[in-house]
Amino acid sequence: MNHDERGLATRLVHGRGANPLGAVATPVFDTASFAMADMASHERTVRDPMVHGYYSRVQNPTVAALEETLASIDSAPRALAFSSGMAAITTALLALGRRGGHFIASDQLFVNSREWLTHDLPDFGCEVTFVDLTDLAALEAAFRPATRAVFFEEFTNPRLDVLDMESIVSITHDHDALVVVDNTFATPVLFRPLELGADLVIHSATKYLAGHGRVLAGTLAGSGPAMDAVASLRRRLGTIITPHNAAAVIEGISTLELRVARASDTALRLAELAEAHEATSVVHYPGLPSAPAYELACRLTGGRHFGGMLSFALHEPERKAAVYDAFTQFVRATSFGDVVSLVDSVDDPDVLRLSAGIESPDDLLSDLSKALDAAS
Repeated sequence: MNHDERGLATRLVHGRGANPLGAVATPVFDTASFAMADMASHERTVRDPMVHGYYSRVQNPTVAALEETLASIDSAPRALAFSSGMAAITTALLALGRRGGHFIASDQLFVNSREWLTHDLPDFGCEVTFVDLTDLAALEAAFRPATRAVFFEEFTNPRLDVLDMESIVSITHDHDALVVVDNTFATPVLFRPLELGADLVIHSATKYLAGHGRVLAGTLAGSGPAMDAVASLRRRLGTIITPHNAAAVIEGISTLELRVARASDTALRLAELAEAHEATSVVHYPGLPSAPAYELACRLTGGRHFGGMLSFALHEPERKAAVYDAFTQFVRATSFGDVVSLVDSVDDPDVLRLSAGIESPDDLLSDLSKALDAAS
C-alpha cells in the first residue's frame, strides 16, 4: 500500500504529477500510435509494451496521468483505467478467474454485476457462489480450494447495507484469496478499502469520480501479480479508457471531495425527511442513527459524511409510479454520483433510489416531500 502523506484534497488536484511543456491542465494525447525513434526503441517496446508506450490501446500519456492520480487517492502502488465500470469488473475477474477459478460474491450487487457473474462468467469456466456477506459464518463456509477472490460492494446498491470489511478481509486472507471491493457508492472520500486490507478496489468512474454525467469510465487500483494479470488482459481485450474520457475524469476528480461533502450533507437531510414521512416503510441510509449498521458506518467513515446515496421503500408499492412521476427537481434517470440529483426505479417493486447532487438542499427537500405526498 502506498502512503502519500499529502491530504486527500491535495492528491485529488495534484496526483497527476508533472505535465509536458508545463501545461497546468492535463493535455489530451489524441493519437492512436507513437513513433519509434529507432530499432532499439522498437525492440524495447516488444520486450515490455506496458513500459514503453507505442499504441494507445496499451498506454497513453493522458491515461497514465489519470492512473497516477488514481493510485495516489486509493493508496495503491498502481492503478488502471478502463472504458467503463463494467469493463473494469469484467476484465479484473476474468484475469483472476482464468483456468477454473471460483469466486464468492455478495448477494447484494449492482444488477449488471450480478447478471454478469450469474450468466456470463461461468461460460468462461469460472464458478460463482453468492453469499449474504453480513453472515460471516456463511462466508467461511463458502470457500473452496479454487476460490480466487471475494467480490462485494462495501456500501451495497441499492439498499446501502454496510459490510464488516475488516472481518471479511481477515477471513478471506486466511483462505489465501483476494478481496476485491467495488467502492463506487462510497468513493475514496469516505474510505479507502486498500487501507483496510483489501487487495483490489474498483470504481465506476462514470459516477462520482467524473461527476458530471458526461463520460463512461472505470478504475482498478491495487498491487502485485493480480494487477499485472489485469493489465495484460486489458491490453489484449482493448478495454482501456480513451484519452478524452481520461482527461474528463481527471477534471472531475479535482472537485470530488467538495462534491461528496455537499451531496452527503444533503442526503442525510433527505433521509431524515423520508424516514419521518408516512409514505415510507423503511429508509436505507447508513448515516441515520436508526440504520442497522450505523456504528460500523461511523467507524469506516469517521462519522462525518456517509455519501450521497439513499433509497426508500414505500408502504404501498402500487404508488411507486406516482411518486416517481411527481419529482421535478430530481431527474428521472439511471446512474448516480452526478452534480445533478437523480431518482431511479430499481428492481425492487417498492424501492426508489436517490442520488443527491449539489443543488440547493432546500429545493431538493421540497421536491422529495411533494413526491412522497403523491403516495397518498
